[in-house]
Amino acid sequence: MEHASVATLSYFSLQLLAIGAPLSLIEDALRAALDEVKHAELCFSLATTYAGRAIGPQPLSLDEHALSGCDLQSVAVGTAEKGCVGETIAALEAEAAAALAEESAVRAVQLRICDDESRHAELAWRFVRWAEQIGGAAVRAALHAAFQRTLERFEVATPPEPTLEYRLEAHGILSERRKQAVHREVMNEVVRPVLAELSS
Repeated sequence: MEHASVATLSYFSLQLLAIGAPLSLIEDALRAALDEVKHAELCFSLATTYAGRAIGPQPLSLDEHALSGCDLQSVAVGTAEKGCVGETIAALEAEAAAALAEESAVRAVQLRICDDESRHAELAWRFVRWAEQIGGAAVRAALHAAFQRTLERFEVATPPEPTLEYRLEAHGILSERRKQAVHREVMNEVVRPVLAELSS
């Protein structure tokens, strides 16, 4: 996931260029992509240690449809769903994983990811606020619909089946139950208030 995020944030930088976003947003997006490179390196390093053999990146398949939609409204909607919500969830999941991890190296990686993903989420929210100001009512309505879809998607999440995955939490991998708890927190504490604000 961290490896794939390098491509996501690199493309986000191109989208920002295409819609004439402020240079400060573009600069922070490029920095965020470099953060994801480091995250991938750290995760592959942990995987190598656990596996006892070298684990590294494989070729990443890029969906041609992902390389379209460079108008302000499309970029704002994608950023709301993947950046604002996705990065906020990623930061809180990493924080929760760090709290449960027993190995200091795993905990350090998760805390690094938490800090960086928090900045990435902040970047996404800054961009969305800028896009709303520039795009006006049309972008505001599209953002409202995007956050509403996100809320509905997470509300129909199926309950996880009991498994042995809780044993992985000591190694920094959250169980589905804990992930869903993080998702509920983000929906209630972040998405619902944003929807209320967009509706006013």
